[in-house]
Amino acid sequence: MNSTHRNIVKTLGKVLLAILGLILLAFVGVIVYFKWFYSSDDIDTESYYVKSLPLSSDRFPDDFNEIAAIVKDNYSLAESKNLNLDSICDLYAIRVKDISSPKEYGEMLEEFFASLQVGHSYVYLKSYTAGTFPTVINDSVFISNPNDIMTKSGFRDKDRVIAVNGESVIDWMNRNEKYVAASTPLNRRLFAAANIFRSLFDTTRDYTVCRGNDTIEINLPLLPNDSLPSSVSAKTDSKVLNDNIGYLAINTMMDGVIESFVSEFNKVRNLPYLIIDVRNNEGGNSGNGRELARYFIHEDQPHCVDNKIISPVDDAYQGKVVLLTSPMTFSAAESFVIDMKESGNIILIGEPTAGDTGNRPKTFKTSSGICFRIPTAPPSVSPKGFPLEGIGVAPDYLVSQTVSDFINDKDTQLEFAKQYLTATNLDF
Repeated sequence: MNSTHRNIVKTLGKVLLAILGLILLAFVGVIVYFKWFYSSDDIDTESYYVKSLPLSSDRFPDDFNEIAAIVKDNYSLAESKNLNLDSICDLYAIRVKDISSPKEYGEMLEEFFASLQVGHSYVYLKSYTAGTFPTVINDSVFISNPNDIMTKSGFRDKDRVIAVNGESVIDWMNRNEKYVAASTPLNRRLFAAANIFRSLFDTTRDYTVCRGNDTIEINLPLLPNDSLPSSVSAKTDSKVLNDNIGYLAINTMMDGVIESFVSEFNKVRNLPYLIIDVRNNEGGNSGNGRELARYFIHEDQPHCVDNKIISPVDDAYQGKVVLLTSPMTFSAAESFVIDMKESGNIILIGEPTAGDTGNRPKTFKTSSGICFRIPTAPPSVSPKGFPLEGIGVAPDYLVSQTVSDFINDKDTQLEFAKQYLTATNLDF
């Protein structure tokens, strides 16, 4: 080979190496981009009203294609739920081509994330709401302790809502369940009922209400979620039910709950029997739930989510414990229930939990600014083999609120727990 040929070969080699280097650099860049732009723990999460989405209608298809690509690469529970992500994403990619309004796109996104069949899968969209959560009993929707927005519009405590915008409550829930992200049918149904008072775009709704023997029509304004009057719910609450039984409600697992818990726990800790209520606890930080469990367990045990050892505090509660649960008991509250159940020290009374401890949910953001959240950890089980997603924790005694008790201001589940403790001489 003469010198000219050798020079050509060397030049071609350098060019090929340069091209390979550029390809490798681009590949690494894409990985870094997806890791940090789409899924960084420090992501600047934003939530929008659908009328203010940061993209025009002609960008809906491209935005959804980004979402679909991220979901296919990161959603970790599809196989366990027998979902074909390619087919699901393809179906919605076709639908989005015919969508021209922000309202339609917002609805489609909610439906898409609900189709992933898990409670920790959702898009960050603001809503209009009355700031209330109804009491749902066997698909009947009742008003309980209405706030100022509700009462000013004419609602009263114990009203039964029978229609929304002229559509029966049952039909409305059946039609709107497809927009509710949930891991179990019970949780999905509960929030389909709650969404009677929530909308992505409606600022007013008409309700038909049954009050005694009267049927009443009420028009209710729905306010922007971020302009609702501020209301601070107690993180924990306690009371003495009788000389032997204390009651302790833990309403959140968000920051600050430990300090609140300690204050309330000290008021009832010397009683021999304790009813802990997490029926209205939608979760927060699983580390807080792990810390709370230390006050009730009697020996070291692994935390159901991360297997970190939970050790009882020095003066852990030694009395008997009943735990009240519901389909609203979710996320970090649910992992708390699993830890408590696997300690062997408690009895569960009420209804199954929501069936979702989290599976390491992560927030992602498209280049258009749409944020959403999906689980990224594969299916797992607790130390004693209970699935951490997909099945609600079943109570030892299945007890539901009854309509007659509700009308008479009686908590069916709490009363059952009190009677159970008394009737069994507190020996379990």
